[in-house]
Amino acid sequence: MLIHRRSLLIGLALAGARPGFAAAAMQIIEAGSVVQVTGQSTGQLKGEKRTLSVGDSVFIDDMLTTGAGARLGAKLGEMTRLSLGERTRVRIDKFLVDRGGELVLERGAILFDRPDDKPSGTLNVTTPFGLIAARGTKFFAGPSNGVFGVFVEHGLVTVKTRGGQVSLSNGQGTDLKSRSAPPTAPHSWGDMRIAQALASVT
Repeated sequence: MLIHRRSLLIGLALAGARPGFAAAAMQIIEAGSVVQVTGQSTGQLKGEKRTLSVGDSVFIDDMLTTGAGARLGAKLGEMTRLSLGERTRVRIDKFLVDRGGELVLERGAILFDRPDDKPSGTLNVTTPFGLIAARGTKFFAGPSNGVFGVFVEHGLVTVKTRGGQVSLSNGQGTDLKSRSAPPTAPHSWGDMRIAQALASVT
């Protein structure tokens, strides 16, 4: 994991002068930094909310939130990019430098982009509809064509709900309608649908 001195300093600022602030600060671990902001975006860590700007750090357990019409791009580690569309809430639950981790997508849309030519662990994304497990990949997850869609540009992704699971590879997508319904069979998305999905997060 990335553990930097500035993580400790920011932790001290977030904690203020409250009792136990030193212990709380020591537990703050930097996961990456903001590389793109359009509109209003915030991070919330240990109950403290802050406005995000380019160059700001993001941390393990950070809740990243975007407003109406907003976009946020964060670099996690050295090679991983996470992009958020408008009205999105995602928590960085765990992150291992360029190898894997866990995200919790509470609402909205994300684009995860990590090279698939390097060794990597599994990234798990918990969504309101089910679990997405990806390895070294670029994929979109979020509202699309009136449903929650997952589309893989490259790599391998498994999408699992209470009703079943599917595996997606390059150029394939699936639709999710509820946690209890199985994902649709892998299928190609049209160029317009792909373009609209990507436009919603970039």
